[in-house]
Amino acid sequence: MKVLALIILMSWLAGCTDKESLPSGILKKEKMQAVLWDIIQAESYTTLFVKKDSLKNAPVENVKLQQKIFAIHKISREEFYKSYDYYTGHAELMRPMLDSITAKGEREKYKTLYNNIPITPAISLMPLPALPPPILIPMPIPSLTPQQPVQSADSTKRPVFTRPRLIPSQF
Repeated sequence: MKVLALIILMSWLAGCTDKESLPSGILKKEKMQAVLWDIIQAESYTTLFVKKDSLKNAPVENVKLQQKIFAIHKISREEFYKSYDYYTGHAELMRPMLDSITAKGEREKYKTLYNNIPITPAISLMPLPALPPPILIPMPIPSLTPQQPVQSADSTKRPVFTRPRLIPSQF
């Protein structure tokens, strides 16, 4: 009977533990997310720019950037990789972290793409400004002068008319 009570008590105590608490040596979710964001940015930089530079060794540059990131966040390489292994083993913790990192990346992308484009309203309720009246310039009107028919040598034929000439009118 005592053994059964002890087993029930132990299972009850095990069930009452805080599921949100992390083991010692594991980075908290917010800090891990910030470090992981910086690591992803460093790897992206290495892929896009450093690999194209023939004078630099991309893996060495990537390690240097990671060391700088660890120094900025005041953690060690071992702490990060221990935490990374823990979070990859617990998908229910890693998935929301990666989703928020992806959303942050999308926000950054759209912020850089559309930062300088002014937002204009689609419809304006203000009336358009009045246009000044057009300036009318008098144009010369050509006049037609009648032409006399040209008589052919043979008078039995009909007379041939030439085209009328356009003569600009005089002002």
